[in-house]
Amino acid sequence: MSDHYEHEQSAPVDEWESIQVIDRPKWPLVIGIISIIWGGLWLLCGGLGLAFLPFSANLMERALEGDPVPYGIVPTATDYTIAVLGVLGSLLLLFAGIMAVSRRPVTRPLHLVYGVITIPLSLWSYMNQMSKAALNAKWAEEFPNNPMAAGMGADSTQAAAGQVVGLVMTILLGVCIPLFYLIWFGLIKTRPEQITGGDEGVY
Repeated sequence: MSDHYEHEQSAPVDEWESIQVIDRPKWPLVIGIISIIWGGLWLLCGGLGLAFLPFSANLMERALEGDPVPYGIVPTATDYTIAVLGVLGSLLLLFAGIMAVSRRPVTRPLHLVYGVITIPLSLWSYMNQMSKAALNAKWAEEFPNNPMAAGMGADSTQAAAGQVVGLVMTILLGVCIPLFYLIWFGLIKTRPEQITGGDEGVY
């Protein structure tokens, strides 16, 4: 009778130990934390940029000495569209990161959607900035005596440096990172068990 009692007591322990031996991959934690941090930073910057966008032209009026606001600084419908889409993309990446940390397979399509929409959005944003820079250069030609014209002219070193920095940031942050997500989740980690570690309880 005692042997039967010991067998009944040891079975649950063995079963519990077998449950614990689940080789869960570590990479979802790394990818998830990076996505959470990255999405949170973009959400903060994009949210502040969207909030101040309606006031950007008014804030410069005092420094213009009566001249009109530079044409490229006046907010347009394109500016608002890009800003709103950027905030939504940041929210998507933030949620995708949370799902990755939780080892939910849904993190894969979320990251793929983020990569698909972010690359063209980043290129669109860069082209929009180049268009606005050209408008500012035109304004600088029309109002050369304004103190701000020196930094906005077509031959301005400051304006040229800003365009180069913008291009580098677009390539590194707006193309390379989303492209990494597309390759990682689109070609490498394509099966749910690669995210969950084969644990059917994680969904």
